[in-house]
Amino acid sequence: MSKKDSKEYYEFKKQIKFLKAQKGQGTELITVYIKPGQNVNEVTNRLRDEYGQAANIKSKQTRKNVQMAIDRILGMLRGINKPPKHGVGIFAGNINNKIELFTVLPPEDISVSIYRCDSTFFIEPLENLIDIKEMYGLFVMDRREATIAMLKGKKVKILRHLTSTVPGKHHKGGQSAMRFTRLIAEAVHDFFKEVGNACNKEFADKKVVGIIAGGPGPTKFSFINGDYLFTNVKEKIIATIDISYTDAFGITELMQRSQDVIAELDVTKEKELVKSFLKEAVTNGLATYGEQQVIEALKKSQVKKLLLSEGLEEEKIEKLTQLAEETGAEIEMISEDTPEGQQFKIGFLGIGAFLRYK
Repeated sequence: MSKKDSKEYYEFKKQIKFLKAQKGQGTELITVYIKPGQNVNEVTNRLRDEYGQAANIKSKQTRKNVQMAIDRILGMLRGINKPPKHGVGIFAGNINNKIELFTVLPPEDISVSIYRCDSTFFIEPLENLIDIKEMYGLFVMDRREATIAMLKGKKVKILRHLTSTVPGKHHKGGQSAMRFTRLIAEAVHDFFKEVGNACNKEFADKKVVGIIAGGPGPTKFSFINGDYLFTNVKEKIIATIDISYTDAFGITELMQRSQDVIAELDVTKEKELVKSFLKEAVTNGLATYGEQQVIEALKKSQVKKLLLSEGLEEEKIEKLTQLAEETGAEIEMISEDTPEGQQFKIGFLGIGAFLRYK
């Protein structure tokens, strides 16, 4: 993950945590999501309608708070013609006896357009974006059909659907069994080449960090073990899963059964990063730790990669990440969800760095 992405996702998660903690006195907290490219005028018209509907709320105080919250949102949207690049989440309501308004610019596209009034803010669409750090390629296939897709977080986009000309099991009269077998083999080979070309085109991108293959029977293994994929694409295959279908339903099934694989892969990456740091630190290699030591190394532009625990105080994270950005150092936020992450937080106080030189 790039230094920009790492800090961006940390800030994003911090915003979600804050919004999740807010509680309304009644159903008076307003959540609005605007998708990328959505017509803002349509959203403002919807809000005006909701303002009018709020007049029917029996509680005078709740009615007042809801209408004031909608007014705050309408005021914010006034003069805005189009939403930000990835859309925007807008949250307004009575917090501690004051009408507050918060906006969240997500790191990835918001896929929903929503107005909701409740006792809490509706943050599930944002939570679904938290784990979108990298892309994974998916493909399902047998000898007759293949579907290729890209997985980004929990969003799947179908890229290609291919069908083959492989004959059925029964051959026409007059053809020898040997000739028919040869025709099938040639058709399968041609189809595998077509699928391979499509996979190579879609999955060679560096942003694709892993590929998961699926399908019924052994066909997927014959394809993977053949010479149809570029080496750098084949090396990205992290799992093969037996599933029933090879169309869009198969992609959905593959995605559902891939979540544990991907989660484990992300955890493994973080574990390996921390283990590598520990090795350098205990052998007096190209690593340092401790707040003052790391700050000194940052100021000298010695730091190649800064490691910070997500459990640190926000002020400390801000100070160190700013120094890292000024000196071109990468930034990695280390979770507290693994034993290695806990060890890093406790044993090294959550601050460490890989060095370019000593």
